[in-house]
Order: sequence, then C-alpha cells, then structure tokens
Amino acid sequence: MIENFQKKVLVLALFAGELMMKSGAEIYRVEDTITRICKACRIDYVECFATTTGIFLSLDMGGDDEMRTFIKRIDGSAIDLERISLINKFSREFTTTDMSIDAGMNQLRAISSLPIFSLPLRILGAVLVGAFMCPIYGGGFVDMCVAAGASCVGYMISFGVGRFRLAGFIRVFISCLGCTLTALAAAGLYPWHNTTAIILGAVTIFMPGVAITNAARDLLSGDMLSGVARATDAAITSVAIAGGAGMVTEIWLMQGRQIGTSANVFPLPIFFLFGVLLTIGFCLQLNAPKNQMVLACAIGGVGMLALKCGPVIGFAPMLTVFAGTGIVAILGEIASRAGRDATTVFIIPGIIPFVPGLGLFESMSAILANDIDAGISRGASTLLTAGGIAISLIVVATGARLTLALIGRIKRAMSKPDEE
Repeated sequence: MIENFQKKVLVLALFAGELMMKSGAEIYRVEDTITRICKACRIDYVECFATTTGIFLSLDMGGDDEMRTFIKRIDGSAIDLERISLINKFSREFTTTDMSIDAGMNQLRAISSLPIFSLPLRILGAVLVGAFMCPIYGGGFVDMCVAAGASCVGYMISFGVGRFRLAGFIRVFISCLGCTLTALAAAGLYPWHNTTAIILGAVTIFMPGVAITNAARDLLSGDMLSGVARATDAAITSVAIAGGAGMVTEIWLMQGRQIGTSANVFPLPIFFLFGVLLTIGFCLQLNAPKNQMVLACAIGGVGMLALKCGPVIGFAPMLTVFAGTGIVAILGEIASRAGRDATTVFIIPGIIPFVPGLGLFESMSAILANDIDAGISRGASTLLTAGGIAISLIVVATGARLTLALIGRIKRAMSKPDEE
C-alpha cells in the first residue's frame, strides 16, 4: 500500500515538473514545485535534480521502505506562460488543501490539454512584434508597416515548415530567409527606408533573447548543465537567423541594391504605447494567461519607456539594461503578489525589449562574414548584457524574498502575546 502511494506521488510530481519544463519554466521553479508537491504528501526524503532534457527524482518515506527513483526524459520545450501560471496555482492549491493525488492528476491532465491561442491571433502577435520592435532600431512608420508584413510572412513560413517536423535550426533558417527576402523586396519599393530596422524587427520573433537570458540566470544560480544547454541552443538559433538573413542580404547587395537608413524618430512618450502593443504581440506568441495580460502589457510599456529613457538621461547601455530590467522585475514582483501568479508571467514579456537578441544576431553575422574580432567583441558584449539582466532579476527576486520573510517575522512577533 505504501509503495503504491509513493509511486502515485512520484508520477504526480514528475508530471507537474514535465509540464513546467516543456512550458519553459526556470529550473529552480521546476525543482521547487516538485519538492513542494512531495512534501505536501508527507514524503520524508525528496531529492530532485532537473535539467532541460530530464528530471531525476528520488523519494523515501523513511523506516523500512525502499527508496524509489525515477528518471523522466524531456523532449522539446516552448514558452507557454499560461501553463506555467496554472501549474503554479495548482501547486499552491495542492500544498494548502486536502486535494487527493487522483484529483491532482486529473487537474494536471486538464492543464496539459488546454489549447493555445488560435493561429490568427498568433499571426497578429507576430505582426505586432515585428511592427513595434522596428522603432527600437530607428525605424519610421513605413518601416514598421513593412516589418509587420515581413514578420507575418516569416511566422506563416515557420508554421508551415513546422508541420513537417524538421529540426528547429532548419525551421528558423528557412523562416528568416523568407521574411528577410520579403522585407528587402518591400523596402525596395520606396527610397527612404531603414532596412536594418525592418529586418531586425521582422526576425525578432525568432530571436533567442529569452533563452540566453534564462541561460545566464541558470548559470548564476548554479545550474551549470541547464545554463550551458540553453546557451548552446541560443547560439545555434542565432547561427540559423544570421545564416538565413545574411544569405539574402548578401545576394541583395550583389544585385546592386543598397541597404538604407532613416532618421525617423518618434516622440519619447509614444514608446510606452509601442511597448504595450509589443507586449501584446509577445503575450499572444507565448500563450500568456488572458486574465493577466493587462498587467503584463503595462509592465512591458514601462520597460520599453525605460529602455528609451536611459540614454536620454545619460546612462550607459549596460546601466540602462540593468536599471530597466530592475524596474520591470520590481513591477513583476508586485503584480505577482497582487495577482497571486508566477512572476515569470509578468517578467518575461516585460524584459523582451532588453534581451540581447540583436547582439547574438550581429555576433553570428560577423563571424559568418569572417570578421572574427568583431564577432567575438559583439558576443562578449551580448553575454555581459544577458548577465546584467540575469543579475538584476536575481537581485530583485532575492530582495523580494527577504522582504517577505522580514514582514512575516514581524507579523508573527506582533501576534504573540506580550510576556510580562
């Protein structure tokens, strides 16, 4: 009977961890959720070790019972904020109520079968991302329209190629090749354009900025295997983007076309609106919880405004990224407590403008063009930026935990009767 109980707990905890890992959750969050579920079932000994490709879990109820160990292989992952949010809520409910293991398993099965946003909404998300990332790189209104169309084409190519179950590298390469060709062809129809901004806006939906930031967070948190794995995946994706976009650009230049620039600059306050619309696009791409999208988009708008205000007030790029990420992280922690949801739901969409996807793209482009020194220099700058983002997130998260712990101690001290 006890062995059967241990087995059911083990299966439940691993299923929750598997869903979180496949949804792009942080390693520490996966391990913490699994441990909490097992502890709630009165398991004396719990040891969990998670990587991006597998979860190792050992349980022991003490006494004369045998220890149970199980290894779960994780195949593929994509960021799904709604599933992370729902499993986070399930974990809280399971550990604070008398929910049975069977009821918990049924709830997890229901979460795993939830549909994501429909294809038209995801295409709309790609359009918003392409359009409102373009101004960050100096694009004007017409550039934004071209980038939106190119991003739409790229996403539809990615969706179509994905149905053939090709490797991710091939899918990203073909998609970036298609959307870059679309961007250059459309930009060539009018003389005043910023093709660089158009291309970068169009390929943003494929940029591994979140992956490299999560890799830095894992490395700084001591999860070396996961950090290296995610960094490698980000590097491979960057090669695919640079290869697809770079190939088309080089051929275009060989035909005598010129890559132009534009001096169009939008008023600073409007970047808050751009940030909100950009975050809506990423929320549709990342399947964010619908009931939290308003808060997430407001935080994204503040993040975009902080990114543009930093240089205006004299901040260096690195300090701008660090301070802006800190503002987003603080707002995410506040929203997390107010909405009783995972901080990831609010922080990931909010830090999108800061993530160094552009740096990875430029670094790999330089290396493919045989400009090794420039590639290494840009790559080092990219890693420093990712590290700055990760450090800022960790500092804010640690400060939030310490503040909550201090508040809890004060409340407990005040609730005790005064000793005479």
